[in-house]
Formats: sequence, C-alpha cells, structure tokens
Amino acid sequence: MPDLRETLLGLFTEVAIVEHLVRTRIERTFPDGLEAAHFGIINYFIRNRPTPDSVAGIAWAFQEGEERVAVQVEQLEKLGYVSVVPGIRATDAMVFVTDAGRAAQSAELDRMGPDFEQLVAEIPFEELQITNRVLHEIRLVLDNLPDR
Repeated sequence: MPDLRETLLGLFTEVAIVEHLVRTRIERTFPDGLEAAHFGIINYFIRNRPTPDSVAGIAWAFQEGEERVAVQVEQLEKLGYVSVVPGIRATDAMVFVTDAGRAAQSAELDRMGPDFEQLVAEIPFEELQITNRVLHEIRLVLDNLPDR
C-alpha cells in the first residue's frame, strides 16, 4: 500500500505532466503572439480579479518574478489585450484588461472547450468535481503559505 509520500509524489507528478501537456496543446491554437502565460494573466483578471491590479500584484498572485510579469504585460499591451497606466516603477504600473482581451479569452475558451471535453469524456462528472475541489484546496493552501 502506498504511503503518503508516494501518494503526494504521484499526485504532484501527475499535476505537472497534465499542466505541461495541456499548456502545449492549447498554445497550438493561440493566435500569434499569445502564450499560456499571457492567457493566464487575462484569465486571472476575468475570473478572479475584475478590478485593475499592479504588475507587482500580478507577480505576487502567480508567484513569479516582477520583471518577468512586466515583460508579459508589455507583450499583452502590444497585442491590445491590456492597457497599462504607468507607475513610478514598472512594477507599480496598473494593468486593465481591455475589451479585446476579454474577447480573446472568451474565444480561446470556446475553442478549447470541445478539446477539453474530449480529454475527460471517460471520467465521471462527479469525479471531476471532486478532483477540482481537492486541487482548489491545495492551491488555497499554497496561496496562504507564510513564506510566499
């Protein structure tokens, strides 16, 4: 019988593999210039944060370096998916999702939907709900760790 350590290793290994395979799969359908990291930022605003946020706030939410997020935001601005109000420092800049960004997110979700449904077609819906709840709980713990 597997112990907790083996179970956790298996769980997080599977999560990492699924994330990589899904990211690779969806990036193939993105319009030129859009990457999974960009989509994540747009999705963050639409699903979790309907108000503007600073580059530093986005970096904190994604646990990414501020400079990396600043570059991603700059790329999103060039695509017209966000608008940016400069701050004293680049990381203080306030980021707003544009109507074009909202439309791009919606279009990508529509495009991904059938593909994702096919990927999980053999898994009972109740099991998907349980898996989603458990992963959500793990993410909440990660979001609230003191070393964050």
